[in-house]
Amino acid sequence: MGTLVVFNLILMLVVACLLLTVKKWMNGERARRVILLVAPIVTIGFHYSSYIYHSLFTGAGIEYLSENPNLILPIYPCNVVMWSALIYGLLPKKDTKIAMLFSDYIFWFGIASTLVGMFANVDFIKNPTLSDYEVTKSIIAHATLLFNVMLIPTFGLLRTDFLRNMKNMVISVIGMYVIGLYCNLVLSALSSAEFAYYKNSMFISHSPFDGLPFLRYPVIAVVALIIYLMIFTVCDAVKSPRGSRWYVLAAAKLRKKDK
Repeated sequence: MGTLVVFNLILMLVVACLLLTVKKWMNGERARRVILLVAPIVTIGFHYSSYIYHSLFTGAGIEYLSENPNLILPIYPCNVVMWSALIYGLLPKKDTKIAMLFSDYIFWFGIASTLVGMFANVDFIKNPTLSDYEVTKSIIAHATLLFNVMLIPTFGLLRTDFLRNMKNMVISVIGMYVIGLYCNLVLSALSSAEFAYYKNSMFISHSPFDGLPFLRYPVIAVVALIIYLMIFTVCDAVKSPRGSRWYVLAAAKLRKKDK
């Protein structure tokens, strides 16, 4: 695991350098729009690179696709973040409600999913070597996704507003659950044993952790919302005057109702 940690730290250093470069030299409106669109395309390119290679040079593209259903359906949270980053990059305006929903989702869910994908990479755990392109590609793809995620605060597109942030997180949790149910429905309709193995989109069917059967999506979602509640409360306490903090306003409302 030491190799994985060192490799990821190097990748994070590269990501940090790229972000600093982008912030210093490419902060114009047009440049920002281009980078927000190109960055997810690069991530998607890494994600599909093996499939493209097998399709062009080995003729085993369909077989490779059948063994990797997350290339067809967004069965993992990081897959949803990746496609959300592309949709966000395509949006003409970044200050609409739908754009803010995407920016909140990409940043707050993306941070967790990319870091887990890098430092607890399943492909590396199964095959602990960087000489296998499949393993290295998986880690680098998560690092490029981290770059996508960090573009949001780098370009000043992250807004901290307790009610808006929490509402968007609740919508995101429900949205991911719906996506997971849809993916599981599609996978359950397929007879292939390879696809049947992955009939656990968003970890709805069973826990990804051995020995923790209760830790499925509903529990993970509730825990995530509690964590976000605490994070946004801290942000609200730092940003807002005491009288306008959400918990002060909520307490005042309760006292008014009691009267």
